[in-house]
Amino acid sequence: MNLILLMSILLKGLGAVLEILLQIAITRGIGVSGYGIYTTWINAADLIFWCLFSGIVKCNTFYLSGKQISLRDFKYKYYMRYVIPATVCICFLVWAGGRSEYMVIAVIAFAELLMLDRSSCLLAEGRYTASLTGEYVFGRMFLLVFVFILQQAGQFSLNVTILLYLIQYILVVVFFILASRKKRKQKLNKQVQRGEQKVSVRKLLQYQRADIMQAMIGQMPVILQYVFAGAFEAGVVGIVLLIKKLINFISGPAAKVFLPEFSRLYHKGDREGLRDSFSAIMRIQMMFAGPLAVVLTGYPGVVLKILAEELIPYTGMFMGCSLIFIVAATLGPCGGLMQMTGNERMDNRCREAAVLLMILIFALMRKDPLFALYGLGVQTLAESVSKYIFVCRWLKKAPVGFYTYLKWWILPAAAVGVSRFMHWQNSLVMMIVVAGIVFCIQLVMELKNEKGLRHMLQQRRSFYESEDTDD
Repeated sequence: MNLILLMSILLKGLGAVLEILLQIAITRGIGVSGYGIYTTWINAADLIFWCLFSGIVKCNTFYLSGKQISLRDFKYKYYMRYVIPATVCICFLVWAGGRSEYMVIAVIAFAELLMLDRSSCLLAEGRYTASLTGEYVFGRMFLLVFVFILQQAGQFSLNVTILLYLIQYILVVVFFILASRKKRKQKLNKQVQRGEQKVSVRKLLQYQRADIMQAMIGQMPVILQYVFAGAFEAGVVGIVLLIKKLINFISGPAAKVFLPEFSRLYHKGDREGLRDSFSAIMRIQMMFAGPLAVVLTGYPGVVLKILAEELIPYTGMFMGCSLIFIVAATLGPCGGLMQMTGNERMDNRCREAAVLLMILIFALMRKDPLFALYGLGVQTLAESVSKYIFVCRWLKKAPVGFYTYLKWWILPAAAVGVSRFMHWQNSLVMMIVVAGIVFCIQLVMELKNEKGLRHMLQQRRSFYESEDTDD
């Protein structure tokens, strides 16, 4: 498991770097307003995926983790009777409305489903490297390279970028198909039988319900900002949400890798094991969140100059949102644990209550040009705190004590304070040095801590590896 964990951190960290470089390249090519239009189209495709199709991804994790089973029959019916007809209907409605160019949004959503469906299957079966490489690195690398090539050739445009976004999904799906065929060939050589698993439609709908709310949080702010305020404001919100995505990329690799582990421990009834794993993940997330807090709140001017200088007037908003996103990340993968332990209903209730609060903030702040960011910040904090409280109660003991959690923030807070006192906040070099020092200190502390990274690295080999040995 130690190699898997370190590999996931490396791949997701590389994915985060590629995402930032891609945003910088697109913004400098078509401006913040152009980026606003681009991110609105992409968020519209994501909205379709998360509202209609994403439930199957969590079903893969829940049903396939550590078991020699298949969902082939169910998926055939799922795609033929639901996914394909729904996609065709969306395309027809768009065409009938006289906006045929928007058909590409539905096609992108369908391609995203194919990609994440196969990625989650590989992950649940223990194919971590193939899953994470395809999902986080391969597609983004292709997109970044071709954006750079087209810019140098003077052929870069908004429409071309959206088309490249679709092509990257298709290429990743091909990559996953090749990886799956290799694995299937190995299994056939070992004469391993795979039984067909019956899927609970009710559970699928619960997962889908959760993701509809997630779409309201992740995609609707950008779309509403574009509709009610304009392309530039949508670009600002899109860039701030990119920071949220960056935080999730870097702080949460262990969370995604260990979702199948949560499912396994839950089916074994090992609540203590769940608590220990959750605590270790929180500590690892804090190890990455600490340096990020130093960068985003101690050196916001440097970061905004890199992303887009037009955002400098929004420094205060940027810092506030960044801090909320970082705190939410350090509270651990509460939603993932709840969904893998039969608590998906409570997960939905916490999210839905937070979404209602977000909508209320939208209404109260509707005259502000960036009303979406206020609502998103309140929603993120409310959802993360409420879920963490439920997780603590369900586990019958907090994974991390309150005072221990506060102690984690002493070092990052001190680093930000020293940077401000020494007037280093506009220096790129000092930003890298200070953040690097904070990371190294936290890494050393976690390697010495028996319940943190050291616990993960010394953990017994995962059940996937044992399964491969048995085969």
